[in-house]
Amino acid sequence: MAGRDPSQLEFTGAELAPAVSFQGCYCAWQQYIEHGVLDIQQIRPEVGISWQRCRNLRLDPHPPLPDRINPIELRERLYKNQNLVKIARPSMENLYQFVRGTGFEVVLTDESGYLLEVLGDEEIVKSTRTIHLCPGGNWNETIKGTNAIGTAIFERRPIQIYGSEHYCVAHHFLTCSAAPIFDPDGRMIGVLDLTGDYHVANAHTLGMVVAAVNAIENQLRLQRATNKLYMAYRYSNILLEHMSDGLISVDNSGIVTEINARGGELFGVVPEAAKGRHISEITDNAGGAVFPGLAGGADHKFEELLIPTTGRRVSASASLLRDELGMAIGAVAVLREVNNRRTPALLPAPKAGRLSFDDIVGESPRIRESKHWAARAAKSPSTVLIHGETGTGKELFAQAIHNASPRADAPFIALNCAAMPESLIESELFGYEDGTFTGAKKGGQPGKFEMANGGTIFLDEVGDMPLAVQVKLLRVIQEKKVARIGAAKERPVDIRIIAATHRDLEEEVRRGAFREDLYYRLHVLEVRIPPLRERIEDLPLLAEHLAGRISRRVGRSDIQIDSEFLRQIQDHTWPGNVRELENAIERAIVQAGDDGLLRLQIGSQPRPIVVETQNAAKPQAIRSLSEVEREAIAEALTFYHGNIQRAAAKLGICRNTLYKKMCEYNLG
Repeated sequence: MAGRDPSQLEFTGAELAPAVSFQGCYCAWQQYIEHGVLDIQQIRPEVGISWQRCRNLRLDPHPPLPDRINPIELRERLYKNQNLVKIARPSMENLYQFVRGTGFEVVLTDESGYLLEVLGDEEIVKSTRTIHLCPGGNWNETIKGTNAIGTAIFERRPIQIYGSEHYCVAHHFLTCSAAPIFDPDGRMIGVLDLTGDYHVANAHTLGMVVAAVNAIENQLRLQRATNKLYMAYRYSNILLEHMSDGLISVDNSGIVTEINARGGELFGVVPEAAKGRHISEITDNAGGAVFPGLAGGADHKFEELLIPTTGRRVSASASLLRDELGMAIGAVAVLREVNNRRTPALLPAPKAGRLSFDDIVGESPRIRESKHWAARAAKSPSTVLIHGETGTGKELFAQAIHNASPRADAPFIALNCAAMPESLIESELFGYEDGTFTGAKKGGQPGKFEMANGGTIFLDEVGDMPLAVQVKLLRVIQEKKVARIGAAKERPVDIRIIAATHRDLEEEVRRGAFREDLYYRLHVLEVRIPPLRERIEDLPLLAEHLAGRISRRVGRSDIQIDSEFLRQIQDHTWPGNVRELENAIERAIVQAGDDGLLRLQIGSQPRPIVVETQNAAKPQAIRSLSEVEREAIAEALTFYHGNIQRAAAKLGICRNTLYKKMCEYNLG
């Protein structure tokens, strides 16, 4: 059908509203395309205005065949509009039953004119596929010119386009009737269209489309109302279950209609099993004591009441429930357990430690620079990536940044991504819904992102996060929303992310172990913490600080740090950084004698080389220190593929020293 000459097509006499002559319309179209002159006697005003819009956009009325559909974009749009497709499909199927076998197809698009779903006779579906009237095609007026779908979107009202009223000649064999679909808030979310060969054009097709759209919009309103009712029901249930008091309600016959978990505990019954039973069955015939005003039509309050089934003593109050006419329809009782024992006064909970930059010990240029950049990062809402070897104090920096930020009074939630099993890290971060998996908590569990809402979440060792979880983390950063495992809806979260790693993330990206897009999302503000071997001058301050803190904890007030101990700790490279130093000092304090002097005992401390005078190795078997050093540096560089930072860390020297050694031994 697409190959016919439109000038040779004849109108069959089917009536449109208003009536359209194909031949006259085609002549008007040809005159406008060639000379830019509108014949208002032959075309409808809305069509002429649309033609002018197309001409202003410089659209080609003789466009070549369109390119192939982008399947990725189609999948994304289907996912985004899955609710619209689900609700519209029954109405589309009903509409198609009316036109089956007549050469029509029913088309659903999104608000931009992209086709989402098509139902139709095989002949028309096959012929229209060549012009992209198929899922994935874009029929916006700015792309396809005047057509029912695109023009209905622009006009925001139902419209019918017939034959050569279409701006593009390739569409002249069609008749299309389309109506926009609006959600309950008045936003256009799609278009429903009925398309066929212009020979079968009929004015009633537009009315059929409008009726189908009305049905779809009614379903959308019904879904909105149902969702609101369900949310209200869920909200009320959550309130009931989180009440510290027991609650039970009955109808006029005394049948239990509602009871919360605390109420079930006080009565000694399972709440779900108690619903539908008479109040006397679960209170050992004490229902009249719980609801004494039910028969008399009055509210009642009690000081105390003994529940025979459990022996619990409660203070109860009961109130009648009335309908809009004031007629009693039941009653509700609230019960609070009475504890005769004297309750001690509640003490304020101790405040959690609020670590600040003052808690980061050190005055070396490297650590001062790190603290300076971290303090500047604290004032910004941007994501922070902390680089540092294991034991350098990455979480200490993260807490200091949080407590110096505008979010200081909000939660600070930390998660070590390397310490969590891969099977649990997702549920820890995102939480889960009730019944998602065996062993799940009743009512579900919020994840770390929800717990950190309004504050900061610290993702330690983010470089060890599984790739599948990295995808979800990227979405949280982009959308500021989080979905629990097993949940259909996302929850908005307002969080500031601080991530930390000891890995070279650029190298991890090159290896395919870390997502490049996530790396750039996290790598906004960077704070690098120097290893302890690069700030040896801070060792005396650190040793004094750690020794004082540990000695107080273990009850030693006689601990002394002498020059020999300081010399010993400065001779060690501390591959485990501050954490290793802290452990070594604690071990020295515990093993200190009565004099209180600390002595360093480190299993990995380098031992002096002793050459015995007897049975000594032959001189030619002994290599010089420079030979050993050169070989060690060469092996480290080879093992880490020339990565200076990682090679230096393994060798226990700073990068500048490694560069000098490489030049000295010609290892560049």
